[in-house]
Amino acid sequence: MTDAALRPSLLPELELHAPTSIEELTNLVAGGCHPIGGATDVLLSAAHTGNPRRLALTAHVPELTTFAVGPANVTIGGAVTLGQLIRSADFISSVPALAEGAHNVGSTQLRNSATLVGNLCTASPAGDTIPGQFVQGAVVEVAGPSGSRRSVPVRDFTVAPGRTSLGKGEVVTSVRVERCGRLDGSAYRRFTERNAIDLAFASVAARVWLEADGETVKDVRLALGAVGPTVIDASAWAAALVGLCVTAERLDQISESAALGCAPISDHRCSADYRRQLVRVLVAETIELAVDRAHTSNAAGEGQS
Repeated sequence: MTDAALRPSLLPELELHAPTSIEELTNLVAGGCHPIGGATDVLLSAAHTGNPRRLALTAHVPELTTFAVGPANVTIGGAVTLGQLIRSADFISSVPALAEGAHNVGSTQLRNSATLVGNLCTASPAGDTIPGQFVQGAVVEVAGPSGSRRSVPVRDFTVAPGRTSLGKGEVVTSVRVERCGRLDGSAYRRFTERNAIDLAFASVAARVWLEADGETVKDVRLALGAVGPTVIDASAWAAALVGLCVTAERLDQISESAALGCAPISDHRCSADYRRQLVRVLVAETIELAVDRAHTSNAAGEGQS
């Protein structure tokens, strides 16, 4: 190994801006600056490839620091860190699948810098927070040059590995997700070789609504991570549970449909066949946990009535 190969990658000289308004931020981004929150991925890219070199911090824009747990939704600003989220008991109880995904990202130090919006905009198929955003009905709020605003369902936001539907000069101002309520539970599970600082081989998020009897499935959402070019909305396969009670046999059928319907690749971490087997196991486990939480939410609701 050469001396050059042993030397650590060094950051190039960077041009750093600290805008204080959405208008200033979008103008900088339209001019070629890359928006950053914690920059946990961006600085790695800059060290290895030399780009991006022009950066715009999001932390000083007041609108992007919003974090609010409302009666029906949770609003998470573009500069809100994962650490802030998972230290909130209201956040954890309101959106369990998303909270579990956020808790699995990196290490404690990384979560105190990295943002939820940054994890979404990286658009990794293995992004830990994206499946949870799918099942919690996330809507991505986007601002662009000249004051333009638009809302994008999360399923339409990530379009390919590392690519989103953001246009020139556009930035994500916030993500709005639905809270779980009574007879409504969600969960996220993944498989890795290590508990932290590792990408998922495969991951699953599920959300289940129960009828008033507390047993019959009223509706269900299912999302698969790391087994396709983007997170896969697998709700159509899980819909076979609607109108029925959850049984091991029915979970096996849905797990098999999801495993056969996803599109994993073989890489240096594991084979496509292994990922399919992980999906079979994770789908059943995650739906079962979501159902258990829906039962718990019902018991909690009755206790408060």
